[in-house]
Amino acid sequence: MTASLDDIAVLTALEDARCRAISAGDLDTLRAMLTDDYLHVHMTGRVDDRAGHLAAVAARPRRSERGALDIRVYGDLAVLVGEQVNHGADSEGRPTATRAVCHQVAVREDGAWRVASVQLTPLRDPSPASEARP
Repeated sequence: MTASLDDIAVLTALEDARCRAISAGDLDTLRAMLTDDYLHVHMTGRVDDRAGHLAAVAARPRRSERGALDIRVYGDLAVLVGEQVNHGADSEGRPTATRAVCHQVAVREDGAWRVASVQLTPLRDPSPASEARP
C-alpha cells in the first residue's frame, strides 16, 4: 500500500520526536507518544512494557539517532524500519555507540499516530574480522 506524503511526514516527525525525548530523558513526552500496551524488545531480547521501557530510559541516559527510514502505511497501521544508533557510556564512563536495525509498529488512534512496539536487532561489526566468525 502506498503511504500518503502527509503520513510519511507525520511518522518521520514522530520518530524524530521519540529520539529527542529519549535523548533528553523526557519521559512525559515519550509516554504520550507510546500506546498504553506498548512493547519494547531490547537488543538483548529482554521485553518491556511501556512502564518498563520508560524506567530503562530513565536509568540509562543515552542519545538516540536514526538513519533513513523505510515507512509503509497500511490504513491505520504503519511499519518503520531503519538503523538506530544509541550513544551512551559503559559502566566505566567510556563512550559507546550501539548500532541496530529498529523495527517499529505505529498505529493511528483517534487521528494521531502513536508507537505500539519497537524491536531492536544488533548490527554486526562490518569489519572483515567479523565476517570470519560463524
